[in-house]
Amino acid sequence: MLPAEKLRELRVLMSRTNVRLLPLRHLLGKTEKGAASELTGRPLQAFLVDTADAHQSEYVGDAHKRREFLTGFTGSNGTALVTPDQAFMWTDGRYFLQAEQELSDDWTLMKSEEPGVPSIEQWTKKNLPNDSCLAIDPYLTSVLAARNFAKVLKETKIELVALHETENLVDLVWEDRPAVAPSQVTFLSDEYTGRSVADKLKSLREAVKDKGADAIVLTALDDIAWLFNIRGNDVEFNPVVTSYAVVTPDKATLFLDAANQDDVTQHLRPSGVECKPYSSMLKEVSALTASNKDTKILVDPAQCNVAVFLAIPAANRKEDTSVVMAQKAIKSAVEIEGMRQAHLRDGAALVKYFSWLEKEMDAGNEDQWDEVLVADKQEQFRSQAKDYVSLSFDTISSIGANGSIIHYSPKRGECSKMSTSAMYLNDSGAQYLDGTTDVTRTLHFGQPTAYEKSCFTHVLKGHIALASTVFPDKMEGVKLDAITRAPLWKAGLDYRHGTGHGVGAFLNVHEKGVLMSFRLNPNGLKIQDGMVLSNEPGYYEDGKFGIRIESVMVVKKVSRVYFRGSGFVYLTTVSLPGSSHQESA
Repeated sequence: MLPAEKLRELRVLMSRTNVRLLPLRHLLGKTEKGAASELTGRPLQAFLVDTADAHQSEYVGDAHKRREFLTGFTGSNGTALVTPDQAFMWTDGRYFLQAEQELSDDWTLMKSEEPGVPSIEQWTKKNLPNDSCLAIDPYLTSVLAARNFAKVLKETKIELVALHETENLVDLVWEDRPAVAPSQVTFLSDEYTGRSVADKLKSLREAVKDKGADAIVLTALDDIAWLFNIRGNDVEFNPVVTSYAVVTPDKATLFLDAANQDDVTQHLRPSGVECKPYSSMLKEVSALTASNKDTKILVDPAQCNVAVFLAIPAANRKEDTSVVMAQKAIKSAVEIEGMRQAHLRDGAALVKYFSWLEKEMDAGNEDQWDEVLVADKQEQFRSQAKDYVSLSFDTISSIGANGSIIHYSPKRGECSKMSTSAMYLNDSGAQYLDGTTDVTRTLHFGQPTAYEKSCFTHVLKGHIALASTVFPDKMEGVKLDAITRAPLWKAGLDYRHGTGHGVGAFLNVHEKGVLMSFRLNPNGLKIQDGMVLSNEPGYYEDGKFGIRIESVMVVKKVSRVYFRGSGFVYLTTVSLPGSSHQESA
């Protein structure tokens, strides 16, 4: 640890300069006597700052928004790399325009997968000195990410250095970092889940055994919430609980720090679940193999952080995609019906909102409303619905050119006024006790141009192409992505995001495992009966407008028998708000 005087000096420096990079660079140090040597015993030439928390979450709690604190970029995907004299941030096509607006001149934006743009691993290999040390936080870096670096750097002498959990360089200079509050856990009954905790544990143990393992370590927050039928509010919009879990043939242990820990313990004890403090997880995992040298522990390298992974001896690890992620992706009949009911109430709220908004625009009141104020009104309509809990993500309410920023987030007091002469893109969703919604509609409250109508029509054709297709059960998402893009490709149009993602049942609105994208699904899961996913093609013209049409759909079996008796499936839409006359005019 650095001396308290040293930290105070660095924090004062940061407040005086109003620059967050400078004190962090002091910690990096340029010589063997630099500040970094007080942390690791050797100087560091670069530090990696990712978006994730210890559970590789897409969205994180306020105390874990390190990359956002350092860079000022608020998007959900981005990786920063800081050296003594340079600062880079990589992000994907959804956020190019947003990052250009939010990053200061101190940062160089690296547009991932664009021609001529190296990956972060390739840049590191080419530009860092051959004997460099690249620092990572092992609690925030996935095993898969660390391996990707190691693979690229293996021909160099550049070394990955894992910092101690108390030595994250951003934490050391983040003076007003929010505190981590104890979790407030709630319990979902079988009325909403369709399956008991005991039943899910039984299925999980069978699957773990089929994989040739004896136990499983779970790190993804939504996997754990689903398995134990618990919900929380540790991450805004995502009803999850900060926790780890370990399941063996005869015991299940949930590691968490809850304000109502005793209630959680009593509620889960009948299902054979023991609750322990969050911080005791690594010790418990190590004890598993200490008592039985032959124990095989299943772990997902894409979701597990390096620190947890290294707590398991190499001989005891068995790697595979999360079994729970795969089980969670196939919704129970109760969950599917819950999603239908949630979308019914959500659709009614959206119809009320769009009707109200149309009347306000027709009355010439556009100057009285901006993007945030109308989003507030939309939330008000939703909050009146039965079993409403919260929004499922920050509403994307964007007029005109702001719509071209794919994940635009309007700022209160700084956003655009509504208009009858520009396209309006609204991407929003909510959490209900029985389901999660995610709906995008694009409207125009005046007279769209012929070109805007044409672009909208091609996006709508793509949406319909996916919604009306019949395909073999367990098809790769990348193939369905191509079917959706085909009508846009014919017109020379395309979009820089995936076509569809999984949707949780009163869980994460972006559920890992299910993916329809131009990228291959890294989890290996194929689209199959019982999955719930989004259908959201779009088109965006930088600085002009954005169009996206999104509905949530359920994958269902086709009753008729197809070629050689093989099973086919189709998509049925559960999102209810349809196209208005302004959309299709």
